[in-house]
Amino acid sequence: TEKGITVMRTDSHSFGAFRYFIVPCEQMSLFDTVEEKRATAVNSFFSQLAEMKKRNWEIKGKKHLLVCNTKLSEDIFICKFSKETTKTIFKESDDDIENVDEPDYPFIYVIFDTARQIALIELKTSVFSSLNQAKEKLKVCFQKTFTLFGFEVFFEEITDSSTFWNFVSDSYGVYDLTLTLNSPNLFGGFSNTNEMLKTIKETYNNSQTTIKLSSKNPNITNLTQQNTLLNDAIDYASAGGGEWSLTVAAKDKEKRTI
Repeated sequence: TEKGITVMRTDSHSFGAFRYFIVPCEQMSLFDTVEEKRATAVNSFFSQLAEMKKRNWEIKGKKHLLVCNTKLSEDIFICKFSKETTKTIFKESDDDIENVDEPDYPFIYVIFDTARQIALIELKTSVFSSLNQAKEKLKVCFQKTFTLFGFEVFFEEITDSSTFWNFVSDSYGVYDLTLTLNSPNLFGGFSNTNEMLKTIKETYNNSQTTIKLSSKNPNITNLTQQNTLLNDAIDYASAGGGEWSLTVAAKDKEKRTI
């Protein structure tokens, strides 16, 4: 893993799994439902990508390309994602060999599953220094398009929920638990958390909800998988719906934040 991100490997490629959220950044009209407008925005983005084969954006003066290589189905897109760099080549002139700088576009593979809102991002440090850097660049590109429809975009890593429970069970006690959950989007399966976030969203028109439990001593109780509300929320976050952090008293009694 890379800093907690689950990395999947094939014979020659390694991928990090992320779930992307497309949430309103403005109040929608009564005559324009969020679901309809979001579906229009998503369809517009990916249908244009498939039709044009290539989209480009400028980030800090550098061109970034997203190229659709293969559309495996209505929902699966295999793409290349690149940022512009410069390489020096050596060319023969009439009486010398000259240095010539030319644009270069090293790339990573990104696989999109639009039905499940999943992006598999290749880890290739020769192109982007980390999965997080690649994810952030991709997020900026998405944001430049989806802002035009009134949405903002989040990418959250998909992790194993057992990681959270292992940290809890291996600690002496818990000082703090913070859950940051994105407002419900298109993926489901976590009914309790989805319903709670949907109610909060309808009340406050927010894009994220943060829940924090804190104690001066490491004695927060009921942090068990039998606590169905908490277990559901951890599953939601681990599936790419947000993130969690813990401050624990480790077995050596040292205070650590995870």
